[in-house]
Amino acid sequence: MLYMPKYTISDKDKLSRLIKEAGLNRSELAKALAVSYKTVYRWLDKGVSPHSSQSKDIDEIFKAHIDITDWVEKIRKNIPDPIKLLKKDPLIREKFFLTMTYNSNAIEGSRMTLKETEMAVEGKRVKGKELFEVLEAVNHHNALLYMLEVIKPGFKITEDFILNIHSIVMYNFNNKLPGKYRTGYVNLTNTEKPLPSAQMVPLKMRFLAKDLNNYGGEILRKVSRDHYEFESIHPFFDGNGRVGRIIMNTQLLSRGYPPAIIEIEDRYKYYLALSKGDMGDFKNLTQMVCDSVIKGYNLFFAE
Repeated sequence: MLYMPKYTISDKDKLSRLIKEAGLNRSELAKALAVSYKTVYRWLDKGVSPHSSQSKDIDEIFKAHIDITDWVEKIRKNIPDPIKLLKKDPLIREKFFLTMTYNSNAIEGSRMTLKETEMAVEGKRVKGKELFEVLEAVNHHNALLYMLEVIKPGFKITEDFILNIHSIVMYNFNNKLPGKYRTGYVNLTNTEKPLPSAQMVPLKMRFLAKDLNNYGGEILRKVSRDHYEFESIHPFFDGNGRVGRIIMNTQLLSRGYPPAIIEIEDRYKYYLALSKGDMGDFKNLTQMVCDSVIKGYNLFFAE
């Protein structure tokens, strides 16, 4: 297994960039972080490290003010082909598959722990869990296996690919119409934007599938917006979040980026970022995708 340094940016560098790029002075930083001016001075000029809780606050303010796409572009330039790594290194592959399966299902309400998810995909009995919960884990893992079988650099996503992913994610959930678009209305609680009618879904998905492969010059922003567009169509009765995140990672991997790991701890920030897309604001979602790609990179390479 290949190990590379964990990609991080120091708290001092974050504070310096906030001053330089966001125009915040030290007093404003101190107020925003609920610390004294002297504390900020010690962090910047005396080599003192913030407490872990303070470091988390610095990170939140940093991401709210500073575009972090440059981080991800640096990562992209300094790693080998991520698809090749996934196909050739079983440790990296299973680490990614397990982490994404656990987090993606947990975002959708699964009660399975990381260890229980691992047991399920290994074919072991998981005590105290319903069959459908085990199936969700196995199906998601199998959908990632299918993705890896067909993906290659420059891979073009089609409607058939999307429907195949859904058919695997929803395998044995026949009432959810695996591999078929919804035939009726669905209620989405995390947005006030009306969803398209079932009659409009095939047309909208046809246009989206064509556009998914037109990246332009700003790939990360395009991938983020595409993820929003897919979720706003909500083409299936169930599995839209899981399928949407697999599509997003298919886009990223096919363009040479590490996969994006959206963690369960970030579920509400993720929902908020998606909801801002209803108003045409994709900044938060792009930042979240970038942060999740960095987590994917660190998952790949950090020992």
